[in-house]
Amino acid sequence: MKSVKTFPIMLKLAGVQVVVVGAGKVGLRKVHALQEAGATIRLVTSQCDVQPDIPGDIEIVRESYMPDHLNDAKLVFACTNDRDVNAKIAADASKIGALVNAADQPADCDFYMPATIQDGDVFIAIGTGGSAPALAGEIKKQLLAGKPIPNRIGEFAALLAEIRNELSQADMTLDHRSMVMRKLAESEAYEIFIASGQQALRNYMQLLCENSAEDFS
Repeated sequence: MKSVKTFPIMLKLAGVQVVVVGAGKVGLRKVHALQEAGATIRLVTSQCDVQPDIPGDIEIVRESYMPDHLNDAKLVFACTNDRDVNAKIAADASKIGALVNAADQPADCDFYMPATIQDGDVFIAIGTGGSAPALAGEIKKQLLAGKPIPNRIGEFAALLAEIRNELSQADMTLDHRSMVMRKLAESEAYEIFIASGQQALRNYMQLLCENSAEDFS
């Protein structure tokens, strides 16, 4: 994946209308993060029987996605298991001037979600330019534990980006792909990469893919 230059910026989201489409594990993680930022949230899910474990007051629309669901949105998160639907959401968001983050589809993203460390008004953001979001979270854990940034982490991130792109074409749900990538970003996978190289990590990835999404619970 070609590296794309990004401009780091922090947004004030208190009271800002944000739409999240998709109520799987990925979508619900976005909702919880947006709640902490004080955003006004509309969650769109076609699963009418879904009862999201979400404290607080948010708008839940139990319908298949339609462009009107983005009305008044400033930010949009496309988190469905259908890549074509996510791409359409991204296109519709662009038409109304809203910025979009399409889960697992960097090419359809206007912005990425960095991992952050906060102490009062001081923030440290850790990002991978959208190439390996789970890795940013793992680096955050290491920094909080007082550990240095790992050696060859850029090379490791580039390999995770390649794998993520390949898995995006596989017959897997968004939640399953996300779980595999989160495992690949953990220290065990990094140690496999450092000790035995790229192919060893790919072999580990194959083992993870053979597990069902439930095996990660």
